[in-house]
Amino acid sequence: GHCQTPKQFPFAKPTTAIDESEFPIGTYLDYKCLPGYSGSLFSITCLENLAWSSAEDACKRKSCGYPPKPSNGMVLINTDIQFGSTINYSCNEGYQLIGSSSAACLLVSGNDVMWDKEAPICESISCEPPATIAHGYFNSSNRKLFQYGTVVTYYCHTGPSGEKLFDLVGETSIYCTSKDDQLGVWSGPPPRCIPNECTAPEVENGIQESGNRRFFSLNEIVRFRCQPGFVMSGSRSVQCQANNRWVPELPTCSREVKCSLPYFMNGIRKELNYKKIYHYGDNVTLECEYGYTLEGSPQSQCQDDERWDPPLAMCTSRPNLNVFFFNITLLLYIHHTVMICLQPDALKFRNISSVGSAFKKYFQECGARWQNEWTLPPSAPATNPWNNAYKQAQT
Repeated sequence: GHCQTPKQFPFAKPTTAIDESEFPIGTYLDYKCLPGYSGSLFSITCLENLAWSSAEDACKRKSCGYPPKPSNGMVLINTDIQFGSTINYSCNEGYQLIGSSSAACLLVSGNDVMWDKEAPICESISCEPPATIAHGYFNSSNRKLFQYGTVVTYYCHTGPSGEKLFDLVGETSIYCTSKDDQLGVWSGPPPRCIPNECTAPEVENGIQESGNRRFFSLNEIVRFRCQPGFVMSGSRSVQCQANNRWVPELPTCSREVKCSLPYFMNGIRKELNYKKIYHYGDNVTLECEYGYTLEGSPQSQCQDDERWDPPLAMCTSRPNLNVFFFNITLLLYIHHTVMICLQPDALKFRNISSVGSAFKKYFQECGARWQNEWTLPPSAPATNPWNNAYKQAQT
């Protein structure tokens, strides 16, 4: 039997070229270690089992030595520190890495190995000076250098006697941190010093019950009411907040005051075409139908509380209706006294053939008051026959 051509070793090579493809038992081949490996010449032999003898540990990788640890940083050995291995560097929190973050143990010249890159530097992360704010200032342990972790605290200016003039809105303190462990950034935006007052809120067609002031202190409450004839929508009270803001939203005053006439008004002239709805300040003039008397002011005005002032007048039936009597002389010279009763809903005629209770009845049908103090109409002739009948009716 024969051994086949041996596989190539990653750490050594044959001292002479191997041209055969089969080797008899007992054949040996000489090898030498490759650069980067340490060891003397060695050989492998074709054994009786038709396999080559082992070359394990014949060549060993050279070591680059332990890499230096950067100040304020650390080194991570992935596998080992021998030829062909790699390492990684990192910095402690608050420091940024200057240089390469990794290195490899490589052959540099001849048969020597070393790390291909120098250890990096871990430099303290710093932030740009913090922003200044209007009406305020900041304090810090160092006002020139702002390293990672530095805290600055903001304050607002006060008055000559230390009185509070502004409100600090936002985070009082911010600190220097980093972005991707490289760039120094502040933890947040600086606060603002806001005047602790609000300008006077304005509501169209509204009135401030707290007076016409130009400014209001923080958290102060302002109350509104609408001008006469307007209705308020929204909250009647608002409160001054930071950033010259009023909460809740300001109310609105809209012209929605409405007055209306009663659905049924007895005796009112329908042909005047009264409106269904009247607004604040509108006037209405009432007139009665014939046979009715207007009780109250003929004109009323719609008020801001949806009332009429003065109250709407009423049309009432006249207490003394007009009653006319005249004689009709027929061809047979029979005299009849005719009574005409004018009422709002009818014109009634009655023949009066007798006096006394019948005469009184007709007067009552007309709605006339039966009063002893009645006198004859001034237009009635003194010789009119109804004179005696009326006088009798009075008794």
